[in-house]
Amino acid sequence: MERFGRSVNDLVPATHEYPDPDYAAYVNKYPWREDDGYLPSALHGLSSESLEDVSRPGNYSSPWKAGEDRGELLDGDARGLSREVTWDPDYQVSEAGATEDENVSDEEISAEALKRQNDGTRPRHGQRAGRRADVSGRSSSASGRGRRGRGGRVRRGGKGTKKGLRKPVEPTPEFKALHSQATMAFIDHNYEEAEDLTLQALLINPEMYPAHNLLSEIHAARGDKEKALSAAWNGAHTRPRDPEMWSRIARLILERDDEDRDSTLRDAIYCYNRILYVDNSNVEARYQRAALNHELGYNRKAANEYEQLIKQLPHDTTVLRHLAEIYIDLDEPHSALSHYEASIHYFQSVEPYDVASFTWSDVNIVCELYGAQRRYDEGITVLKTLSRWLLGRANEGCWEAFDEDDREWDLEDQPRRSDLPGFVLGEHDVTSYGDGLPLELRVKLGVFRLKSENRNLTEAINHFECLDPENDQPGAKIYDYPDLFREAGNALRGRRYFHEALRYYEPVQQISQYADAAYFMEMASCYKAVGLGTEAEDCYKIVVDSDEGNPEARRRLLEIQHKARKRVGSKDAKQSKKVKALPSWATTMLAPRLVPQSTKQISLEREEAQKEDVNALFLRREDLKEQARNGDESSKTEWMAITKTLIQGFEDNKVFYPFDKHHKFYGYSREARSLAARPKHELDALAEQSKSHLETAQGDQIVIPTDYRGIPFHVWLDIFLEYALTLAQGGSILSSYGIIAAAFHANVFYHSPESLFLIHVCWFTCALLGNDDETLCNIARWFMKEYQFVTDGYRLFSALNRLSDSENPWYNCGPSQKYILRQLKAVDFSLLGDARRKSLFQERASYTTKDDNGNHIRAQEMDVALLMLYGHILYAGKSYAYAVNYFLRALALNPTNPMIKLSLALGYLHYALKRQADNRHQILMQGLAFLLEYYDCRQRSSIPSEKQEAEYNVAHAYHLLGLTHLAIPYYERCLAISATAPVEKSGCGAEDFAHEAAFALQSFWAASGNMEKARELTEKWLVV
Repeated sequence: MERFGRSVNDLVPATHEYPDPDYAAYVNKYPWREDDGYLPSALHGLSSESLEDVSRPGNYSSPWKAGEDRGELLDGDARGLSREVTWDPDYQVSEAGATEDENVSDEEISAEALKRQNDGTRPRHGQRAGRRADVSGRSSSASGRGRRGRGGRVRRGGKGTKKGLRKPVEPTPEFKALHSQATMAFIDHNYEEAEDLTLQALLINPEMYPAHNLLSEIHAARGDKEKALSAAWNGAHTRPRDPEMWSRIARLILERDDEDRDSTLRDAIYCYNRILYVDNSNVEARYQRAALNHELGYNRKAANEYEQLIKQLPHDTTVLRHLAEIYIDLDEPHSALSHYEASIHYFQSVEPYDVASFTWSDVNIVCELYGAQRRYDEGITVLKTLSRWLLGRANEGCWEAFDEDDREWDLEDQPRRSDLPGFVLGEHDVTSYGDGLPLELRVKLGVFRLKSENRNLTEAINHFECLDPENDQPGAKIYDYPDLFREAGNALRGRRYFHEALRYYEPVQQISQYADAAYFMEMASCYKAVGLGTEAEDCYKIVVDSDEGNPEARRRLLEIQHKARKRVGSKDAKQSKKVKALPSWATTMLAPRLVPQSTKQISLEREEAQKEDVNALFLRREDLKEQARNGDESSKTEWMAITKTLIQGFEDNKVFYPFDKHHKFYGYSREARSLAARPKHELDALAEQSKSHLETAQGDQIVIPTDYRGIPFHVWLDIFLEYALTLAQGGSILSSYGIIAAAFHANVFYHSPESLFLIHVCWFTCALLGNDDETLCNIARWFMKEYQFVTDGYRLFSALNRLSDSENPWYNCGPSQKYILRQLKAVDFSLLGDARRKSLFQERASYTTKDDNGNHIRAQEMDVALLMLYGHILYAGKSYAYAVNYFLRALALNPTNPMIKLSLALGYLHYALKRQADNRHQILMQGLAFLLEYYDCRQRSSIPSEKQEAEYNVAHAYHLLGLTHLAIPYYERCLAISATAPVEKSGCGAEDFAHEAAFALQSFWAASGNMEKARELTEKWLVV
């Protein structure tokens, strides 16, 4: 394994079989840094206690006292130069212990820093290697005037010492040269060379921030956020008082996909601590620190931060909203309400156009604060006053002293509002009364009326009626405001109006997200209170089946069943009662062993009715399909609505969407769902057992359903995919992705290879319609993973990216390049002998496909398409020298392929035009040699389009080199071929290059002054 040496010449990467320098020579801790007290726990394994110590304001593990501005942070002497570095992450992984510092602990750093603060010693600045300050906290000079320390230099002090920022260390000429070369390589997208040069520069001058920043940008451009973060972190400590740098590091930390979310948040808080230490008035940093503390559960810290922000930003509604949320969690709503009252008083004293930030959401929050303190009567008054003010009726004083009812918010002036003395009919628009009050606040007003001292059920019901609970048609309010239905039901149930509460509870059953265990417990209590024991029993059964750990539901269920057995004579009467409709997922979760025969029969009848409804919708959808495809808009609209309803019904069945999508589908019963949750080895054993039972007892065989509601699963998949394609054609790309994702996560499709294939084909079709190249690359990678070492997978990746015309293609981005390289390494590794495979390296890429026996499938031969694909990815990234190497490997396997020769020619020509080319003329001659070989291959073809293609490409190559006198004959022959033979009809997908050739010739003649010939070409070839 390569190591860092003390000389620049020692920094040489290990021998790599692949010319693409994909090695990542990076260590999370630089070898010249002895102090890692700055690094967060997520990076260097520090304990959370140590992190909390260094994250407190004023307590930093720094070699100088907090609060002093010391300019550039100096690093320690290079005693860690022998640390190991892993060059290629695709072959080896660096050890975790390589990032830990065994020599210096946080306790030693803190103790030494405190000692230095007490005796007044400070580290030296501006020292070169060999005389650097000891960043572990030990003073570089002995105490006492005129005494010499280890560095052999006299400590500065006494009168005349200049305080403040010192002049930064001047970089050496070697550093400047290496940094300049690295910058140019980065601009040319040659990230591997840029990284190598940057590391060499850092070995010479590790205290230079620009080199650290460049290394971070290199890793960020390659898509490696972890290494970009580590490089930026090390560089930030060379400029500890740069807020922008710490802010950037905090963003990088928060973008990490880390399982330990708490550690990530603490690391980000540390960065914002550094910013606020430098600039205590930085609003953005304080806001972010408050939000992170809130997410960590430190509500008191977050509240203090927001209190500080409200002092800096008086009456800022965003801060007020966060304060309200936190103070409600702290059970101190009065504190937030005092801030809101002061802001409201201010807002009402200024012009209306200056109060754009105070919205209906703030009115709702203020009402919540009054409700949390049970001050319902005051809440009603404030709600009306603020609503009147926002609607432009603040000067309408007739409502101030009137509080008998809520006629002010009736939808019509007649009959109640017009009877109020002082009310002027027509003074304000009718929409500024009832229609102007948001539905959330109207429901809140009804809840407050119920909970106030003067309980007013009539007014509350008037407000709740705006929810229209009996309406179950598409577009009804239950689909948009299910939370308001539950809020109204809870308020009515709390005041023991159970009949009224059920009107608002029952519609919520249609929304599975809100029909949870608590909801069914609430509804069961209402059913029980009004004497509907059977309905209450159904609700308790649903809770027991969906939440096994709910003892209260199980106890109440047993009580109801016990009473039912005592009233055997009244069982028939109870069976005749109308059973309330339950959501589809609830009926499938009833346990047969607990359900009496009558209830089971009712459930079966309900299931059969739902099946008939679904089949009726499906038949109607099939009838409308042809008309919708022919362009009938009314039929298409109805077809879309029916399809959406069918898909929502399918998604509501939680059997298809278990918590773990790896659980297979075995049926709808409770036993089938418990079977799906068993470990895989148990399911395999059960499958073998069922085969033996199949021979002797047919009843022991497990029968897995193949349909839902009488419609086969493959037809359901067609419904999903057709709907997604229709949405994509209409421009709703994200909605189509959502429908496809719903099909993908359904276990009946997820475990079916045929279904997955169709889903991903539809997925990339929608991505093509939306020109979404990122999704195209991700889907193409799925095909290459599922069908590894198959040439068509690589061709599909190229074809999909060819069809995308995005400005920032993902074709040659970092993740795509690394993925294709791993595929290539896997092929190479498969083709090695066992002895050589063990002696060389362990491949990073894994085998992703298996045969019928469960064995990994290995590549049998090198794939030319894969070599060309990776070569063109490098070519698109302007890494021409490395692309040529892969084109040469492809040429060795297929020496007569003209496209390989053309790719080689272009690679050499473009590389010769780069500034880094060593022998430009030799490289040009190599490129022209391959170009003429390509030309000869095409000229031997009998297809006119291929001959014309060769003429044009050779002409364009000469044109690129500025050899116009050589390009003109080829352009003219290209036009001659187009004039003598119809190129479009000569082959499938043939392209006529006559227009391009004519345009080039026109430019030549016009530039040379021959306008007559240029006009002639234009009139003949370029005029439509």
